[in-house]
Amino acid sequence: MAAPWRRCNRPLLEAQPWTHLKAADGQDLLVKGLFQEDGYHVMLCDLENVWEESVESEDISGRSKALNPNVEAPTATILHNLASHLDVQRPGTVYAARQQEGETCGLVLALSTKISGLPYQWEFRCTEPPTQNVKVTHLVMPLVTMAVELSRRQQELFKLLAKKDREIQELRENRGTLRRRNLETGLFDPKTFTNDMSLSKDFEQVAQDPLKSLSSSDTQALYKDTALLLNWITNAADYEEEVDVGMMADGSTTGTWAGKIPVSLLPAVSVATRTVSPVTSPVKRPAAVMESPTKVTKRSLFPTLPPSDRKS
Repeated sequence: MAAPWRRCNRPLLEAQPWTHLKAADGQDLLVKGLFQEDGYHVMLCDLENVWEESVESEDISGRSKALNPNVEAPTATILHNLASHLDVQRPGTVYAARQQEGETCGLVLALSTKISGLPYQWEFRCTEPPTQNVKVTHLVMPLVTMAVELSRRQQELFKLLAKKDREIQELRENRGTLRRRNLETGLFDPKTFTNDMSLSKDFEQVAQDPLKSLSSSDTQALYKDTALLLNWITNAADYEEEVDVGMMADGSTTGTWAGKIPVSLLPAVSVATRTVSPVTSPVKRPAAVMESPTKVTKRSLFPTLPPSDRKS
């Protein structure tokens, strides 16, 4: 049974992992975003300051027309493409950051990409959040908690390796033999292992460029779990009525909200057409060509529209 905090299906910006982007001028940026049917909420960080922008679907359409007068695209398509360009740095897309002019202090992240083969421009016009507590919520606490949790997991692995060593020793005492000598290992020593890791070249490389592995699936998965758990602990009273969540939009009954897809974006599949294992073997019929349902990407909330439905 999944832990209660894992079964929370609230869409939270806090639980969205950071992605490392390299701007055109070489500036390092951390970016995260929550994209939904009615708009998006994006956050930028240059390792010193944090900015954010929250935009609704109506404003997205207006900004798109202002920046791209000759391009028309549904809001869902625009949101899908923007989300895919923040998930990971896309080759061929130019990411340019500049300070926002005017009374409002902020940072603009401009994208130069393509939609349906046509040049497309977009600007994330982020401003300073009302409170700088977001640094604690989105950076400090999750990263500190991750470091402590990784240390705890390392100690658990040390214990497991010690048990494995005792298991192997018992097999040897009972005349167990290893046929492939290249698999033979000595007793595991935690102190020696820790010292070797501290002196390794890999440790130096991580310290020189810690952002390089920030977008790895393992790191992002741990960040999601950490942020969800911290949010659950902080807002425990608000979640008391949400412990028993129903079936998720994708048909699952457990798991985090991160994989939940809005119902309106799922392919229309009636109960009668769902695949059910028959009690008896069905009568064979001539093969028929069937249309595949609309595909939904793993990391995005919006389906990619077929070329024939896109307007240029």
